[in-house]
Formats: sequence, C-alpha cells, structure tokens
Amino acid sequence: MLYITLMLLFLFFASMAMTVNEGLWNNAIKLFNIILAGLLGTFAGIPLGVWLLEKSGKPGEFAWYFILAGIWGVFAISVLVFGLATKSASGIRMRFIPLLDKIVGPLMGLMVAVMLTSFAAYTLERVPIQAGEWSLSDASEWQVSTLEYARAPFHNVVKSFALGEKADKQFLGK
Repeated sequence: MLYITLMLLFLFFASMAMTVNEGLWNNAIKLFNIILAGLLGTFAGIPLGVWLLEKSGKPGEFAWYFILAGIWGVFAISVLVFGLATKSASGIRMRFIPLLDKIVGPLMGLMVAVMLTSFAAYTLERVPIQAGEWSLSDASEWQVSTLEYARAPFHNVVKSFALGEKADKQFLGK
C-alpha cells in the first residue's frame, strides 16, 4: 500500500509539473478532457473489460485485470481523441489578461493534477481493492486516508453523473 501511495504522489507532482506553464486556456481544456475521458473510461471500460474476459476464456479470478485494463484503455484512447479534437477545434489559444493567466493558469493545472490523480486512485480503489486482490487492512491509517482523499474528487464526479443519469448503483460505491 505504501507503493500505491507513493505512486499517487508521484503522479500528482508529475502532472502538476507538466501543466504549470500551460496557461489557463490549455489547462481548462485538459481538465474538461480528463473528466470526460474518466467518465467514459469508468462507464464504458467495465463492460469492455468483462467482454474481453469472456473472449479470452480466462477464469473469473482474472476479471479485475481485464476490467482495470478496459477502464485505463478507454481512458487513454479517450484522452487522446478528445485532445486531438479539442486541438483541431481550438487551434488558436485564447488570450487572457497576462496577470490572470499567470495566476489562474497554475491553479487550473493544479486542478488537472488533482483530477488525474483522483481518477487513478478511484480506479485502484474500485477495481483491485474491491475485488479483494489488494487489502487495506495491512495499510497504515495515513495510507488509507490518503487513498480516500485522493479518490474523493473523481468519486464525486462519478456519483453526480451516475445520479443524474440514473445509472446502476454499483458505480456509486460507499
């Protein structure tokens, strides 16, 4: 569990470092793309993973591998497609007041880093941990709370979307 926590912290700092100089416009588009791709990965990746499991003929013990791969596969392809679509639709970068762009741009980059890290924590908590493959019982209290706080932003997005669309209750979790 320590390695998962460290991986999430590394992901957060790496994504923050990659977006800090991008400006308000690019980071706002990235945030929108990550949220949309995360929702698509969550709701389309699970059926894709189950379908891949059935097609592979593997036993049910391997289900969480296929579901996690399905979620992250759909997420990665969606981020790529949405990124290309938004880049072609918005070829000209919108200009803001320079002081506003310098202040709010990194804050929006922080939000991008939080949502990407939250998506990673959400998928790790929802798939391998709930499948019983990884256990939170051997983790320290700070590691469990870090995982819970890390997954909270994306969990709230999924919960709001699922309630709004009257989706299956399995996506809502606790």
